[in-house]
Amino acid sequence: MRLLRNPAFLSLAAVLVGGALVGLPHVQSWEEAGNRRDRQILELEHQLASLHGEQQTLLLKQSELQGNLAGADQRLASQAELLDTQAELLNQQADLLAHQDGRLQDGFHRLDGLSDSLRNSARERAVLAASLRPEGRRASLQKDILRPVFQISGAEAVGSAVLLRRCSDDEGDYYLALSCYHVLRDIVAASSEDPHDVVFDTLFDQLDNGEDLRVPARMIAENPAADLALIRLDTSLDLGPVARLAPLERLNEIEAFSEVYTVGCPLGTSAQATHGEVTRTDWTVGDEPYWMVSSPAYFGNSGGGVFLADSHELVGIFSKIYTHGSYRPQVVTHMGLAVPLDVIHKWLREIGHSELLPPNPSAASVQVEEAVSEMDSAGELPAKD
Repeated sequence: MRLLRNPAFLSLAAVLVGGALVGLPHVQSWEEAGNRRDRQILELEHQLASLHGEQQTLLLKQSELQGNLAGADQRLASQAELLDTQAELLNQQADLLAHQDGRLQDGFHRLDGLSDSLRNSARERAVLAASLRPEGRRASLQKDILRPVFQISGAEAVGSAVLLRRCSDDEGDYYLALSCYHVLRDIVAASSEDPHDVVFDTLFDQLDNGEDLRVPARMIAENPAADLALIRLDTSLDLGPVARLAPLERLNEIEAFSEVYTVGCPLGTSAQATHGEVTRTDWTVGDEPYWMVSSPAYFGNSGGGVFLADSHELVGIFSKIYTHGSYRPQVVTHMGLAVPLDVIHKWLREIGHSELLPPNPSAASVQVEEAVSEMDSAGELPAKD
């Protein structure tokens, strides 16, 4: 009690109490700062835990990625090995293809030789068939190249034509023949009728009975550019043998110096043949192709046939002849132009008359062989004239 009454003590106590009261706000501020730091520490611990989790996740993904990369490397190595194997196979195939190409080229060369041999063989058979006719060479020439050619005439023109085939349809029996368009054009021009309805005369003067026969005919198709015309002759009478149109393969054998006969009716005479050669196979008039032949011809030969001398096959239709001079033109008889075999084939196919084209050469060869065999077995092989 005495202490409480002691002034010194009371002064000290007052000082202490005053100091405590003055420091109390600072203590509260420190406490709040401590609490903030605690909260920050907790937040940082949470963030650290989250970062640690993300780090673990990244480590797992890194491990997976490394595994995937290792697998990819292994797959790439396998693919590289596979590509090496495929490249080796491709090289082997390239070598095999090169070897096969060599064999194919060799086969093509052999095939070309065989084709040449077959063409020559077919040609030889055709020549043999022509030469082994029972009637002899001269008689076979007359039958094969002379008798199929006949005269056609009208008010304004005269020319020739070649029998190709004997046919029959709902209208009856008839023949088909080839000629030149310009001959028929001049004949039908005098009429006002449709050119395909104009009937004109044809003359056959080499029949077996020795009599002359006139048969009405009309033009059923024409090609003015190529100077070709197809004629129909309605008759049930036998007009004699028809020409043998050569197969298209014969083009490979026809060249300059190939021997031919030109057969026609010059100046309206009976059919007659002149001998010569093909002198050019690349002649053109305008844009149309022609063959030039040296066998003498004259006006009236147009529409007649050009025949191979050895096989007697029809290979062209005589079309034009050159003249020289303008005041008094002179005919150059050895410069005749014929429509070529390929033009005839193409046109007949285009107008739907493929039946007029010759059969397959191989089939024809078989027929010739059979005919020769039959004649040989019958002892009918004649001596040549």
